[in-house]
Amino acid sequence: MNQCTKLTHLYFDSTHFLTNLSPYLMRAKTVYQTSQTIIPPRVILFVLFLAMLWGGNAVSLKIGLQEFSPFASAGLRFTIGLALIASWALANGISIKPQRHELLRLFLTALLFITQIAALNVGADFTRAGRTAVMTNTYPLFVALIAHFVVPGDHMTRRKALGLVFAFGGVCFVFRDNFIGGTGEFLIGDLLTLLGGFLLGLLIVVTNRLIQHINTYCVLVSQMVIGVPAFFTLSAIFEGRAGYGFSFPALFAVLYQGAGIAGFCFVAWTLLLKDYPPSRLSVFFFTTPLWGILLSNLLIGEPITVGLTIGAALVALGIYTINRSPKRQLVH
Repeated sequence: MNQCTKLTHLYFDSTHFLTNLSPYLMRAKTVYQTSQTIIPPRVILFVLFLAMLWGGNAVSLKIGLQEFSPFASAGLRFTIGLALIASWALANGISIKPQRHELLRLFLTALLFITQIAALNVGADFTRAGRTAVMTNTYPLFVALIAHFVVPGDHMTRRKALGLVFAFGGVCFVFRDNFIGGTGEFLIGDLLTLLGGFLLGLLIVVTNRLIQHINTYCVLVSQMVIGVPAFFTLSAIFEGRAGYGFSFPALFAVLYQGAGIAGFCFVAWTLLLKDYPPSRLSVFFFTTPLWGILLSNLLIGEPITVGLTIGAALVALGIYTINRSPKRQLVH
C-alpha cells in the first residue's frame, strides 16, 4: 500500500457529519494480514454508495452551471468545503496552520489545484455530465502513469499497463462521438475535462510528496484558502455579475458539491481508512464513471450513446484492473 494510493482515496474530496458513523464502521473491523482484509458486506455497500455520490458530482456540476458560471461555481463549492473540512480538523485537534518554510510549496500546489478545477469546470460547461464523469475519473490511471516516473518503488506492472490500455481505449470510444457526423460539439469540453483528470492525477502525486512532511489536512485546507479567493477573482474578471444566477436546483447542486462531495465523502474516507486498507477499498470505485452516466440520464435526461457506454465500461475496467489486489488470500 503506497502513499499515492492513500491520496487517491482521500481526494474523493467530501462531507462532514460522519462522526456518528464511526462506531458503525468500527464494529465491522476485521483482521489484517499482508494487506488482505475481509471487507464486510455493509462496508462494501457504503463504499459503493460513496462511489455513487462521487459519480453524481459531474451531474451536480452541470446543474449548477445552469445558474453559476464555472469560476463562481468553484468559489462557492470550495467555500463550503473549506468551512467543513477546517471545522472537522479543528474539532479533532488537527493543526491546519502551515510553517513558514512550507508556504512556497503549498502555494505552488494550490496553483496546480486552481488550474485543475478551472479545467474541469470550464470543460464541464462545454460537454455533457456523463462525458465529464468518464473523463474526470481517468485520474487514477494518470496517477499510476506519473507515479511510475517520480515515486520510488511505485513501478509500472503488467497489470497496471493492461489497465491503462483498457482505460485509454475507453477514452477513445468517448471521443468517437465527436467525429460521428463531423460536428465535434463536445470536443473542447471533452479535452478540458480530460485535462482536468490528468491534472488531478498530477496533483495527487505532488501532494503525496508534500504529506511526507506536511499534515494532510494542512495541505488540503491551504489549497482551498488560496483557491477560493482566486476563483472569485477570476469570476469577477471573466464572468462578472452574469456568473451568479439563482434557482433551487442549482443552489442544491452547489450545496451537494460543497457539503456532500467536498465535506461528507472526505470525512467518510478518513474514517474508513482507519480500519481498512485503501488497496482493498479502491477496487469498488471502478463503478464511479458508470454511476456518472446513469445519473446524468436519470436526473437531467442526457442520452447514453454507444460510444459513451463502451468508453465508460472500458475506463471502469481499467480502474478495476489497476486497483485490484494481485493476491486474494482472505483471513478468517
